[in-house]
Amino acid sequence: MKFSNVVSLSRYTFIGNLRSKVFLVLILFGVFFLSVTFLLSVLGQEQELRILTDLGLASIEILALFTAIFLIVNLILEQIEQRTIYLVLTRSVTRAEYLMGSYLGTLAAIFLCVAAMAGLNVAILLWKGWDIRQDGLFYFASVALSFEKIALISAVGLFFSLFSSSGVVALVFTFFVWTAGHFMEEVRFLLDKMTSAPLKAAFEAAYFVLPNFQYLNARDLAIVLQGDAPRFILDGSLYTLLYSSAALLLAYAAFRKKEF
Repeated sequence: MKFSNVVSLSRYTFIGNLRSKVFLVLILFGVFFLSVTFLLSVLGQEQELRILTDLGLASIEILALFTAIFLIVNLILEQIEQRTIYLVLTRSVTRAEYLMGSYLGTLAAIFLCVAAMAGLNVAILLWKGWDIRQDGLFYFASVALSFEKIALISAVGLFFSLFSSSGVVALVFTFFVWTAGHFMEEVRFLLDKMTSAPLKAAFEAAYFVLPNFQYLNARDLAIVLQGDAPRFILDGSLYTLLYSSAALLLAYAAFRKKEF
């Protein structure tokens, strides 16, 4: 795999994504948050800051999720339909380089989107009297882990888009994995209560195959205040790297089977 080819494809994908939907998401986020800020001006300062912080983190994650899924699912499928992928793969670019470059370029665009939304959120919080020295660690840890969740689900979405060759099917499966991944602790609780062997086997398979986003949930302020944030982030980052790598390998296997 040539690093220069991956970088070139990443840059091309990054610029293409910025020209499509990312800036629209940023505009919607800005308008939404400015509107919410004025609506919450009637509340007390502490209550207002808490709502703005929680709402900001949730909005960043949700908007980044929708941006990532729609970009990553349609990324290669659109190029297959427009036949632009044929031109790229005939210029001494391997499928692995193409896949990695497209994935990293999309993540770069999403990262810019998340950083801009977080910057706007922080600016509004500071304007409202937020103490960044006290609560900044929790906030930025949450944003970082939210982006890691987006990176993980993007790899999964890329696999589904190449495995199914249908944008709608890929979207449905990706949303299902995203939703199910937030309930893995509940699944583990149900496993201890189940008596049916076939049903328990099915739930155990789902528990080990589906991603567990609880490893990337830093919303609990106590985790940060107790000094466990570095270890929590490190473990979550390692989990994201391993799971995303596995999903990308599966995506590559599906990509190799396609004939161009």
